[in-house]
Amino acid sequence: MPPARRPRGAHRSAPYGRGWLPPSCFRSDYDGNGSDDGGEVFPVPDDAISAVLARLVSAADVVRSAATCRRWACLVAKDAAVLSGALPPLPCLTLGFLHQENAGATARRRRRLSSETAPQPCFVPTAAAARLIGQQGPSHTTIADAVLGLDLDDDDRRGLFEHARPMAARNSWLVLELRQERYTDGVKLCVCNPTRGELFMLPPLAGTDSPGDYACALYTGHDFEPPRPLSAFFRLLIVYNRRAFTALRSYSSGTSRWSMEAKRSWGPKIPSEKLHELGQSIVVGGVAYWHMRCTAFAVRVDTPEPTEVCMPPSGPCIRDLPLGWHSLGVDLDGKLIFIDAALGEDYDSTLGKRHRSKVPSHHLTVATRAVLCPSSRDDGCSGEWEERGRCIRLKQLKVRYEGIGEEKVPPFGDKMNLRWFCEKSGNLLFTLGQGTGSPGAYVLNMATERVEKVADGIDCDSWRNFVGYEMDGAAYLASIYRR
Repeated sequence: MPPARRPRGAHRSAPYGRGWLPPSCFRSDYDGNGSDDGGEVFPVPDDAISAVLARLVSAADVVRSAATCRRWACLVAKDAAVLSGALPPLPCLTLGFLHQENAGATARRRRRLSSETAPQPCFVPTAAAARLIGQQGPSHTTIADAVLGLDLDDDDRRGLFEHARPMAARNSWLVLELRQERYTDGVKLCVCNPTRGELFMLPPLAGTDSPGDYACALYTGHDFEPPRPLSAFFRLLIVYNRRAFTALRSYSSGTSRWSMEAKRSWGPKIPSEKLHELGQSIVVGGVAYWHMRCTAFAVRVDTPEPTEVCMPPSGPCIRDLPLGWHSLGVDLDGKLIFIDAALGEDYDSTLGKRHRSKVPSHHLTVATRAVLCPSSRDDGCSGEWEERGRCIRLKQLKVRYEGIGEEKVPPFGDKMNLRWFCEKSGNLLFTLGQGTGSPGAYVLNMATERVEKVADGIDCDSWRNFVGYEMDGAAYLASIYRR
């Protein structure tokens, strides 16, 4: 394959973005003279206050400090990048999720769609999104309004996101696969930031470069050491199949070009059906992980050329569950964890010990089964799985009802679906479908075990192209000064 040349106009930021937060949230106009709103000089220097703020143990303490006076709010905004890295996960960063039911439509199919069909991705907000960005309910135009900042009459530009498919999201950045005008167009991707209103168009992958079905992972400035959460840098990794091997390729905003195609080095070609089911990737320590059977598929994404990372073949208590019953995540220590769903038995205490085996219903249980710990072995393996036994019983969410005399646990199905893990907030998004006691879409805080229902209805479980979206902590803290 010849070296990829930098196309003219590649990776160009759109000049017309607005963003959910104003541009002033990402810079501080604090003059540093140590004065508050009243103009009185505060005897403690700014450096000393910043050092105290950096040692606060919770985001609530930082927000309360920012509310004290204008000067402290300015300092929180100025040091947002440092503070966000030192704080524990902020649950309020999960703003919602996107789904798209009409993705990838070509021009011929778009003509057949009725005018009532909403072609743009639908954004479903959480309660935090209502407070932070004022989004009160599901919307098919929220992303376009934030990124494109266009008038309603400007149909040509607004049509950019029609039939776009959400592919990945991390640290305020969102990856969309744009529609094809013709079957020969290949894959057209854009990376945007609705929080800031930024948009970058990537060079299309067409002809022999077209990947077909693929999975992708996103690496951003938040993953740097030290982190640079307000940086516009990103690297997008795609994993796809060729006839005889699984290929890796990445795009870097620093070079505005795609890397050379690389082969998977630690295993055989991934079956096409498994590649199609890889779903969300979790990035830890510059490595992107996808769940695959009883372990994970890992690719280093913090280097210009992507390379596969050797993983242990299996882990304790990790089962090869059907799609939707498992997820990867990140614990409070920043380590990769394996999460799965199970059916918890509800016993009727009135039946007594003799009939204890008779289970009338089941509730949803979310469990952390294993954690990946770094290894010092010399076999090239990146780490080893260690058993982790933590179980969250959501007894208020009944997922199966049975008669008193029925003891058979229902088989695995698609009515319970772990959809997305938000790395910075520690929230798990999942849906329950028809046949469960409370069908809808939910957000589970893995630390506090608090559950928020963000959408209702049995159709939530059938939503396709589901991607969770969370704001980065630096943008959240920087926005405090402007409220």
